[in-house]
Amino acid sequence: MKIGILYLCTGKYTVFWPEFYRSFEEKFLPGCQREFFVFTDAPRIEYEDQPGVRRIPQQAFDWPYSTLKRFAIFLTQEETLKNFDYLFFFNANLVCREVITPEEFLPRPERGEQLLLVQQPGFWNKKPIFYTYERRARSTAYIPYNCGKDYVSGGLNGGTAQAFLAMCHELDRRTEQDLANGIIAVWHDESQLNRYAAERKDYRLLTPAYWYPEGWQMPFEQKIIVRNKSRYIDVASVKHQQPATRPWLVRKWEAFRLNWLPYLWWTRDTLLHKTLK
Repeated sequence: MKIGILYLCTGKYTVFWPEFYRSFEEKFLPGCQREFFVFTDAPRIEYEDQPGVRRIPQQAFDWPYSTLKRFAIFLTQEETLKNFDYLFFFNANLVCREVITPEEFLPRPERGEQLLLVQQPGFWNKKPIFYTYERRARSTAYIPYNCGKDYVSGGLNGGTAQAFLAMCHELDRRTEQDLANGIIAVWHDESQLNRYAAERKDYRLLTPAYWYPEGWQMPFEQKIIVRNKSRYIDVASVKHQQPATRPWLVRKWEAFRLNWLPYLWWTRDTLLHKTLK
């Protein structure tokens, strides 16, 4: 079985690569034939001379295009990736903590599964009306309040090579359509991925055990952990964010908007019979 592992580390994110490689080489689907496709602007990376590691030159995009262009970046290697059985994308700051077997991770064709998605840990115990889907109808990632079932993480996904590449084509098309219309989905590639998932039933959904932020406390085993980026890089500078102190009234409004307004929007969308068009 041939497994393609897709990994993006441009700019400062190259700092995560050595630990990622060591942990996934040792513990992720041992016994399978795995190849690491490392898209980076670094002239050289650690372990690039190891069998199964391919360093692919990739320019660094400014934020948020570094995440929006993700699907297009993968498609630059489409002809090679077609030869794999499964393809999986992993965020740069992931570490494989426990051995992960094909039985627990891969899509199960006998159940009609072609894709692999993981619950976003911030929403595993919340109702769909509180998910931070893209709610603006102008975006191709739009999901009405009365629709949607799962909220999945944008930083770990995959599936059969055919299904994954088809997804990349469609989400790249939708992203470019949004950009042409002057809109960017609220959570970029993750918003697009959630819209795609909302339209389908052919995916295996894993628990946050496979996307477990370090320092969190959840009732799941820590199979794949998410390193706190701020311990390694200045995330705010990468994303061009300025620290801001919000007035008390603004904080109260934000809490009301997030915790109570969704009930009103759900009622509106239900009465209007909103659907995923």
